[in-house]
Amino acid sequence: MDINIFNNFSSYENVNLDWLRKLVYTFGAIWTVLMIFTTVHHIFGMFTWIFCTHGLSLSLSVFIILIGYFGLRQKEIFIQYHDNRVEYVTEPKTKYAGVVLKESEAKKYVSQIRHFMSKEKPYLDANLSLPELANKLHIPSHHLSRVINEQFNLNFFDFINQYRVDEVKSRMKNPEFENLSLLGIAFDSGFNTKSAFNRVFKKMTGFTPSEFRNQI
Repeated sequence: MDINIFNNFSSYENVNLDWLRKLVYTFGAIWTVLMIFTTVHHIFGMFTWIFCTHGLSLSLSVFIILIGYFGLRQKEIFIQYHDNRVEYVTEPKTKYAGVVLKESEAKKYVSQIRHFMSKEKPYLDANLSLPELANKLHIPSHHLSRVINEQFNLNFFDFINQYRVDEVKSRMKNPEFENLSLLGIAFDSGFNTKSAFNRVFKKMTGFTPSEFRNQI
């Protein structure tokens, strides 16, 4: 699922499923321990049957409640668009098996993408996704994903956030924005949380935003 998120979204604070993985692992560990207690009870007569059954029932109930709670808070990851030509890219399709894309067509897309990103700055939208950008460019989602992966050597997440980092760096050097805080510049550049901004900026520049600004 992480691969799908990075191939389709430019931010993942509200669309990741790490909570589900952690919840399943935790529940699995607790359930395993309780099953061991139940086995020990049957073989050696240790522990009470009520302890075993109540423990299993309680842990299952808590698991179901937490799944429901976090599931309702989870932002929908794959939204169905009315335009059937626009779709999210899923892991099997990113291998591009059987997808024909001529070299000349790929270069044309590269030029079109660069021009659009520079002129329209769609990355300023914090919630920009692959199908939304594909729709704006009038390029099939899988072709856009393939061009970004193969021609730019990036996934969609890094591709968009690279532009956002460059936008932040540009505004840091611009006297017009010297009165803005780093977080203000980050939000205006397409980032939606402080943690995401700091993490992505450090990953792509090797410096924290404050360190970079101090060097200017």
